[in-house]
Formats: sequence, C-alpha cells, structure tokens
Amino acid sequence: MINKAAVGAAGALAAVGVAIGWKVATTPSGPNDSAGQVAGEPLVVDGVDGDRFVASLSEAITFRTVVLDDGTYDSAAFDAFGAMLARRYPRVHEELKRESFEGHGLFYTWQGADPKLDPIVVMAHQDVVPVEGGTEKDWVAAPFDGSVIDGKLYGRGALDCKGPLIAIFEAIEHLLEHNETPDRTVHVVSGHDEEIGGGHGAQVIAAEMYKRGITPWFVVDEGGVVADGILPAVPPPAALIGIAEKGMMNVRLTARGQGGHSSMPPAESAIVSLADAIVALDADPVPPRIEAIAPMLRALSDHLPGVLGVLTSKPSAVAPLLSRVFARDERMDALQRTTMIPTVIEGGIKTNVVPQAVSVIVNVRIIPGDTSTSVLDHIRGVVGDDIEVDVLPEFMKEPSCFSSIDSEAWDTLTGVVAGMFPEAIVVPYVLTGGTDSRFFESFAGDVYRFSPFVLGGDGLAGFHGTNEFVRVADAQRAVSFFVRLIAVAAMPGG
Repeated sequence: MINKAAVGAAGALAAVGVAIGWKVATTPSGPNDSAGQVAGEPLVVDGVDGDRFVASLSEAITFRTVVLDDGTYDSAAFDAFGAMLARRYPRVHEELKRESFEGHGLFYTWQGADPKLDPIVVMAHQDVVPVEGGTEKDWVAAPFDGSVIDGKLYGRGALDCKGPLIAIFEAIEHLLEHNETPDRTVHVVSGHDEEIGGGHGAQVIAAEMYKRGITPWFVVDEGGVVADGILPAVPPPAALIGIAEKGMMNVRLTARGQGGHSSMPPAESAIVSLADAIVALDADPVPPRIEAIAPMLRALSDHLPGVLGVLTSKPSAVAPLLSRVFARDERMDALQRTTMIPTVIEGGIKTNVVPQAVSVIVNVRIIPGDTSTSVLDHIRGVVGDDIEVDVLPEFMKEPSCFSSIDSEAWDTLTGVVAGMFPEAIVVPYVLTGGTDSRFFESFAGDVYRFSPFVLGGDGLAGFHGTNEFVRVADAQRAVSFFVRLIAVAAMPGG
C-alpha cells in the first residue's frame, strides 16, 4: 500500500504555511545535494528490456488474483499467475529454489556463495483488491486487460503490487542471463493475502524463515514511490522511503439503553448516548507525536522556504507549534498522530422501535510511540464508563518499530535510489497504511518500503481506486533499480 498521506505531506506543508501567512517558494531548487549526487541521467542498466517488463506486467494483470475480506479467492487465478511467472522467467525457476506456503505464498532462494553473509529480502504481493462494482466503465481501459494507452499501462495491481513484483523477477532474470551469481543470498517473498492482513502468506513465510534461523540484513517491500509534481512546497520530486508503519485495530463502541415504543421515547436513548460518545471522541483525539515524522521533516527542511524550513529542521524544539499547524490539514494530521474514525454503525430493527443497543466500529491507525493499550485507555477515558469498548481481533496489529536511517543498509538502498532517481530528494517517512514487511521486523536488521515508480497527481487516485496505472517510461528504471540493488547488496564488487 502506498501512503497517500505522505504523498500529500509536502503539499499540506504548503497549504498550512499559506494559512498562517508564510510565503511558499514555487521556483525550482537546485540539484539533489542531500544524497551526495548532482542531478543527472538515471543509472539505468544496459540491456534491461523495458518492453519485456511491460509485456509481462500486462499479462500479470489479466489474472484476477482478488482476495476478499472474508479470505475467499479464486485459487485457479493464483495457480495460473504462478504458472505465468515460471513460463516468463525460466532462468529464475531453474536456478532459484522455489517453495510454496499455504497454497500460494511464494518463497524463492537465490543461494549466495558466502553463507556467513546475512541475506537480503525483496518483496511484493500477488493479490489485489477488487474493482468496485459499477465503476468498471470509468476506467480508461478494462481493469483486468492490462492495456497500454498513451504511455500508461492500466490495470488493477499495476502499481499495488504486481508492478514491483514483475520488476523483481525481471531483474533477477536479467542477472541470471548475464551469468551473475551472488555472494549474499537473495530471497524473494510474495504473499497472496496482503490486502487482508497477510496472515496466510507473508506471515507464514516470515515465521518459517525465523524458524530456519534466517536473519535478513535488510528487507525492501512496497510502500513508497517517487512523488513528482504533487508536492507544491517542495519543487524537486521526493523519493519516499517508509522506515516504519502505523498499527491498526478496529474498536466497537456499544451503548445500551431502555427500548420500547417510539411514541414514548426514554429520556436518553442508546442512539443519543452513542452519538455523544462519537462526538466526544472526535473532539478529543490522541495527542500528536511530532517525533514520529521528525526524519521526514528534517529531510524536507532544506527544500522549504524561510521560516518553514527553519522550523522543520528542528521539529522537536518547536513540536507544539508544528503540531498546531499540522492539525489544520488532514493529511499532515494523519502523519503526526493516531487517527480514529467511525466507519460502520449498527443498530435498530424498525422505525417505530427504540433500540436497546447500538454500536459503531471505529477504525484506529496507531502511530509508533502509541500502543493499542494506550489508545484504548484514551478511548475509554473519553467515552466514559457507560459505553462498552471492545477490540475486534481481526487485522489487529501494533505499530512497527523504526528502521535505521544511519546504517549501511540505509546507505545501500538510498544510494541505489539516488542513482536511479537523481532528480529526487530522499525522504524517510511513516506509512499510515500497512505492508507485509512488518512480519520481518522482529528478526531482520532493517525493513524499508519503496517501489521504484514515479507517481504524479493523476496516479494517486488509482490506489484501490479507478485507473490504476504505471508509466511505460518507468519500466527500464524500475527493473534497473532491483538489478542494482541486488548487485550492490549481494554481488562481488557491487
């Protein structure tokens, strides 16, 4: 999942800056000095076949690997998708060990020559979200056709997450075709149920890796992109790399009261009590944590004008001020605090019957630094003792820890990103959504989230929405990114 909140973060900085009277620069800044590289031509790999990537991704999209919330899916579609990978990438399937878990979770091992070196893991999931019924006509091309129109490859999963997955396979096939062999073992992990929590895919594979004593040096999964042209406060594109992600839980609030005939209503009904609780919770959010986005703010500060640049360069010193400013924009507010939003209301059976019990489900996204326990304590303190508070166990997860931005793994990843996207500044951030990579953080060295694709304003709406696409122009860079990442991290001489 790509983080829409983070993609809009710098734009939100511009909006809130204007709101309090700060002048926001709109002229381009200089080259990307922060990554130690002057902007120039991308370091694409000679011989990488962008056309083959496009053809493979186009076919991959045609397999309807949709997983529904109840866990059901078309097993034949996943079987056919796996067969397509084997057919299109014969060297991968000849020379890498392939294992399957829970039917369709895929785990590949490219054995390195030096067993003393910890492996790397590259990840992308096979499953996709469904297309909302009735919206198919709004697509530029049918969502499961994999059509190319005006330089864009359209289809469900093009970016989330078959595009990154095909780029990984293309990269390894390319390296094998050139008789490259790694010193460091390379693992490819591809779950089949990430969109509903990953419990039967990546989680099972991660548990097996831990059981075998495999300790990855670093993991790279989806979660960030190169945001271009949609950050008005920051003229250069921003390569967003996730270093942590929020947790999640669903909380049911239940109010009970006297029922009866609607012609003789009680003094306070269950619905009114629940409404009061919802309003109270909306008015009293969990306190913000500027420290969670401090790395992102510091990375952006050199490219922000005047007072805004100064404040964001030392976010902890001016946290109360920044928190008040960011609270004015929903995207920035989502990045700085645990969010709580009612999503489902249940109650009532007939128009003339006063219900005895009503409930609402509140979706909670927990920022690192908070926990499910601390958030539940906050909720109970706000709604009071008369409202029942229960956690729904499905998809319950704590926020992740932070991966390092001062390590050899970080330098390795960001060096490759800077080479592929020299026009971009590197920005670490916290995902408001979730990825399969969280299952590895307890035993891997560092876990990062980045997909090597450029996202403009027209691409943001495609995530889980209409007209999801990748740009054909990104094909060679996307494959080259994984070729260079694997080469630098795992191969003799890099």
